[in-house]
Formats: sequence, structure tokens, C-alpha cells
Amino acid sequence: MAQKLHPQARRLRTIIVTVPIMGATALVLYERLVLGKPQRTLPRPNRDEVPKEPKILAEAAEKIGEPEPRV
Repeated sequence: MAQKLHPQARRLRTIIVTVPIMGATALVLYERLVLGKPQRTLPRPNRDEVPKEPKILAEAAEKIGEPEPRV
């Protein structure tokens, strides 16, 4: 198990971890609010392009529905 850090070292570690996160967040918010950049979104496929049932699941369902051969 790791040794416990001195309180001053814990504060320094917290600062080192949080300052870059805060800086990146502030930059993104500045670009959105001041520069008017749109929010990034993930592309969504059209409903026509998405198959109703994936091929692998359809094949598995067929196998489950078939009775096992008896020997």
C-alpha cells in the first residue's frame, strides 16, 4: 500500500490535476459563448440505415428455435 502523502503534497497534487481540466473547460466555454462555436455532437445514423435486428442475433435466434438432433 502506498504511503500517505503530507497534506501540503496532497494540495499540490490536487492543483496539478485540476488546473489543466479547468483550463480546457474554460477554453471550450469561451469558444462557445464568446466566439459562437457550436457544440460538438456525435453523428446519429438515419433510421433507414439501421437494421431492425443485427445479423448475428438473427442467426442466434434461429439456432435457439431449432430443436437439437437426437442420437
